[in-house]
Amino acid sequence: MRRWLAVFLSIGLVRPVSVAQASPQQAATQAPALAELLEKPYLWLFENAAELNLPAATLQEHRRKLEREKRQEQQQLEQQRRRLEQEIERAQQALHQLNRQSTDAESEKRRHDLHCHIQELRRQVGDLELALRQGVDVKYDNLFAKLRLLQEWPTAQRQLLSRIQSGQASARKFGDFRDIGFRNGTFQNQADDIARGREAIEELRRNGILPPEVEDESVVRYVRTLAQRLAQNSDLQVPLQVTVLKSEEINAFALPGGFLFVNTGLILKAETESELAGVLAHEIAHVAARHGHRLMKRATIASLIYQAAQVAALVLTGGVASIGTAYALQYGFYGLGLFLSLELLGVSRDYEIEADILGTQYLWKAGYNTRGFINFFDRMTLEKGYATGLSWFRTHPPFYERMAVTYSEILYLPHPEQAADDTSEFQRIKGQLAQILLEMEKKDRDAPTLQKVYECRDREDHSHALRHP
Repeated sequence: MRRWLAVFLSIGLVRPVSVAQASPQQAATQAPALAELLEKPYLWLFENAAELNLPAATLQEHRRKLEREKRQEQQQLEQQRRRLEQEIERAQQALHQLNRQSTDAESEKRRHDLHCHIQELRRQVGDLELALRQGVDVKYDNLFAKLRLLQEWPTAQRQLLSRIQSGQASARKFGDFRDIGFRNGTFQNQADDIARGREAIEELRRNGILPPEVEDESVVRYVRTLAQRLAQNSDLQVPLQVTVLKSEEINAFALPGGFLFVNTGLILKAETESELAGVLAHEIAHVAARHGHRLMKRATIASLIYQAAQVAALVLTGGVASIGTAYALQYGFYGLGLFLSLELLGVSRDYEIEADILGTQYLWKAGYNTRGFINFFDRMTLEKGYATGLSWFRTHPPFYERMAVTYSEILYLPHPEQAADDTSEFQRIKGQLAQILLEMEKKDRDAPTLQKVYECRDREDHSHALRHP
């Protein structure tokens, strides 16, 4: 079982209202109450920020505290990484000594134990490299975004309600939501992107990077039907091609021209159909607004996929590009979404905001709970451990403006009398998919592979035996 690295913020038991009443001088002693607030979902914070009325000085002091904690956390992880690397060096020196001895059963057993020990240490170094490279940043970016929400949203909410009451809301970007499917400008000439998207898929398949497809007819039909429902209520002007991939990565991604890939990890992670629909609507919005095309005008498909091809080839043949990237691919920490260029996926700060607005509108027009996407984003922010959300937050980077714009759009849109949140079919498909994946895993274990895997007994037993001979 994977050992997730996690260092959590402390959660206090002081009631939040006491922070609002505190003076700046008292803020430091009552900081745990604010830490507890930051564990709340974005939606809860949006709905309650105005009533909390937290002093700006309190929020600024807590931000400085989080910045110190982030630096300390990075330093601690770096120290752990150095210790592990030193232990790897000692184990390799022990192997060198064994090579000078005569070969017998005892020395071969010792050699095998050292190999397994080094393999486990490298795995732990890979964990730490993932945390240092991205995990710590993602963790604190979400906390900083929530702090900014607490400080800025009360004023922004008053301004938003004033625009709605004065009839100025339609002047906002994409305020013509009643014309979804008949809007021009950003959405024109989508068919020009089909060749590029098809070329990218061929390149991915040629390099053996795409995970295997799920072929179960009922699962695929369900996902395609859901995606088509959203597409029919969007600005998409090209056929939507949907593929379900067997991947633990909690993500979905869309390539230019209408090619949507949905990972099984995302389906299993979503708690309701509206959450899954929210993610798919967001990805469809990237395609409809031609974000990939607008970002990658000067890039070739080969250059955008080159890194993924290199790493995949190294892992398949047992090489190591770096311990972190090789371990990540080999053990399924994150998948294709991390190695595809963000230009190809249409991901940038401005385009993420556009996709959030449009995705929310598509959810509304399709009759879904418009909180679906932000609900899912919320739960990803509350995941413990560094590795879980790395790929998700790389393709859906956390920052305050995104959440504020999405929640604002929810308030701007007419409140539907009935909005779908979940279905029994979605829950049935989730249960069926879980069983299908168990069967696919068994076939994968029995199938031949080019990837080098060093067989060991329980890793913890080896590590313990080597530390305590």
